Amino acid sequence: MKIKTVFLILNIIVVVLIVSLLANCENNITMDQESALQKSLFKNYNRYRKPVKVFSNRVSVNLELIIFSIPKLDIKSQTLHTSSMLVMSWIDEYLVWNSSKFREIEYLRLPADIIWVPNVCNLQEITDRRCLTYGSVTDTKSEVIVHNSGLVYLSEMMNSVILCTFNVMNFPFDIQTCVFKFVITSTTLYTVDLAVNQSNIKTDFYIGNEEWDLLSTSVSEKDSMLNMLIILRRRPLFLTLTKIVPIVALSIMNCFCFLLPIKSGEKMGMSVALFLTFAVFGSILSDTMPPNSEHIPWFIVYVTTQIALSSLSVIMETVVVHLYHMNTCRSKMTDNKKDELQEETAAKGDNFDVSNKKSKLIDETWKSRAIKLDNVFMLLIVSTTITSICIFVLLIVS
Repeated sequence: MKIKTVFLILNIIVVVLIVSLLANCENNITMDQESALQKSLFKNYNRYRKPVKVFSNRVSVNLELIIFSIPKLDIKSQTLHTSSMLVMSWIDEYLVWNSSKFREIEYLRLPADIIWVPNVCNLQEITDRRCLTYGSVTDTKSEVIVHNSGLVYLSEMMNSVILCTFNVMNFPFDIQTCVFKFVITSTTLYTVDLAVNQSNIKTDFYIGNEEWDLLSTSVSEKDSMLNMLIILRRRPLFLTLTKIVPIVALSIMNCFCFLLPIKSGEKMGMSVALFLTFAVFGSILSDTMPPNSEHIPWFIVYVTTQIALSSLSVIMETVVVHLYHMNTCRSKMTDNKKDELQEETAAKGDNFDVSNKKSKLIDETWKSRAIKLDNVFMLLIVSTTITSICIFVLLIVS
C-alpha cells in the first residue's frame, strides 16, 4: 500500500514538471515569434520614409484629446491650464503582418523613436510641448501600439498651457471658449491630413473644477487646421457673495449718508469712508482683470460708476455742511468785539438783542437752505444709484 502511494506521488510530480516545461516552451516560442516579427518588420524599414507604398497617397491622422482636469483658468494672463492626453492614430503600410504566421500576435508595443511619426503642432500651446516631432518622442521616450493591420496609436501625456482670448464683459456670469488649434507643419502639409470626422474630444475621465463647469466640446476644421473647442462657464456664487453683494450694499449705504443730521458731524466721515472702500474694491478688481480695453466687464463699469457717485457724494456733503455753518462762522466774534458792538449800539440808542435776533434769523435761513439742498442731493444720488443697479442687472441678464 505504501509503495502505491509513493508511485502516485511520483506520477503527480512528473506531470507537474512536464506541464511547466511545456508552458516555458510555449512562452519561449511566443517570445521568439515576437522577436522574429519585429526583425521581419524592421528589416528594411525607414522611419523617415512616408508610410505608404504608393507615394501619391496621403496619410490620414486621427486626433483624440482626452481631458483629465482643468487645474487653472487664468483670466489675468488669459491662459488655460489643462492636464490631458493626446492620442494620435494612423496607418503605416510597412507595419502590416499576418498574425496567423506569428502565433496570433496582433499587437506590438514599440518605442516611438524607431517608426515614422507625423509632425503635428498645437498653435495655441505656449510651453515647449507645442509640436510632436522625431526629436520630441525621443526626449519623452514615448511608446506606440501597432496593430497587425498597420494601425499605429501614439499617446502623449501633456500638462498644457493654452493661450485663449477671454471675453469678461459678463463677469462673474461669463462663459469662456478655448481652442486647441492643431496643424500639420509645412514640410508634411501636402502629404498628411488631419481627419476631422474621426477626431474628437473625450471627457469621460474629466475631474470637475471648483470654479468652472465644462459645458461642451466640439471639433471643426478651418484653413487646414483642426480646431478643438472647450466651452467653460464660471460658477458665480463665490464671486457674487464676496464682490457683488458687498458693492451693492455699499451703494445702498451711500444713499443713507444723506439721512444723517447735518449737525451730528458724521456725514462727511461716513461719505469719505465709503469712498475709500469703493476705491479699495476697484483696485482689487483691476488686479484680477486683464488690461483689455476691448471687452471691459460691466461689473467694472458699475464699480467705477459707484466710485464716481461716492466722490460726488463727498463733494455734495462738503457743500451742504459748509452752507449749514456759513452764518455761524461769519458771526463768531471775540468777546472784545462783542463788547465794542454793544457799546456802540447803546450809544445810538439801539437794542443789541434785536441785532442778535437778526443774526439768529439769518443763521436759521442758511440752515434751512442747507437742509433743502441736502434733500435734493439725496434724491439725485438715490435715483442714480437705483438706475445704475437696474442697468447692471439688465446687462448681465441679457
